[in-house]
Amino acid sequence: MGFTVTGPDRFLGSGHPDGREGLPPFLGLIRSADAGRTWQPISLLGERDFHVLEATGDRIYGYGSDFESRRASLLVSDDGGRTWEERVTPEPLLSLAIDPSNAERIVVAGEERMYSSTDAGRGWRPIGDQPGLLAWAGSGALFAVRFDGSVARSADAGLSWDVRGSAGGQPAAFESVGAELLVALHDGTIKRSTDGGRRWRVRAHP
Repeated sequence: MGFTVTGPDRFLGSGHPDGREGLPPFLGLIRSADAGRTWQPISLLGERDFHVLEATGDRIYGYGSDFESRRASLLVSDDGGRTWEERVTPEPLLSLAIDPSNAERIVVAGEERMYSSTDAGRGWRPIGDQPGLLAWAGSGALFAVRFDGSVARSADAGLSWDVRGSAGGQPAAFESVGAELLVALHDGTIKRSTDGGRRWRVRAHP
């Protein structure tokens, strides 16, 4: 359910196992160092299912449900996922992006609007009422693919937005990789943009 790339061939993930593997239904945080060929548990096995997962260095943000209570919350780790602190969010989260220059600053999209935090989720400020999937590029620009497919760019950490173009459908996943933006649509199509979201070309068909 949750997935993020932390380096060449290095992934973090979460969710639910294949029923043939004999693992608990919630995988907690798992890690791969070989491009997803094998996975190892890090923490919270059987306890947590992260639907939103982002990381930079040893800082990890994960939002998802607790197995016992089924209550969703945001957890933050400063040691690569071995230990966690819980944060209170203003509403259920759909997406999260980390400022590449400051791991304390995050922008999140809830079901109704977007919020920013400058202290790793301890406090929140509402910043917009058009949520979407978020990606913070290494250039410092923050991008959002809204659920109508429109793509917006912010140069001030989400305080103001400039609509750039359209991805052509409802997004299911969104990432920034170097100078590229990559979006997966709900029909399985993957598209890429190399001009900051103005134009999109198909990278792969389902």
